[in-house]
Amino acid sequence: MIDTETALDLLSDDHARRLLDELDGNQLSATELAERTDSSRATVYRRLDSLEDAGLVRSAMSVRADGHHRQRYHIAVDRVRLEFGSDGLAIEASDRVERDRNIDPA
Repeated sequence: MIDTETALDLLSDDHARRLLDELDGNQLSATELAERTDSSRATVYRRLDSLEDAGLVRSAMSVRADGHHRQRYHIAVDRVRLEFGSDGLAIEASDRVERDRNIDPA
């Protein structure tokens, strides 16, 4: 389950949103994300850690034939829905299960 306050904080963060935009339909490394968003790798790694902790992004290790490896990231949810209720705000996310099955780790 996604923590509502954490998810709202991340979705209101420009850097986190830019990373999510770049990851939409892509599986990218932190280095690739830093280049695409013109951000420092430290900033990208901090946001990716937060996005992964929140359940919005997942990572997988990619190992190339030459033995080099790198962590690649992809969006973990199809949809995030904000609900207003008597208990306050709540966020519900649906997992991107089918997409995860089709991701090529190379």
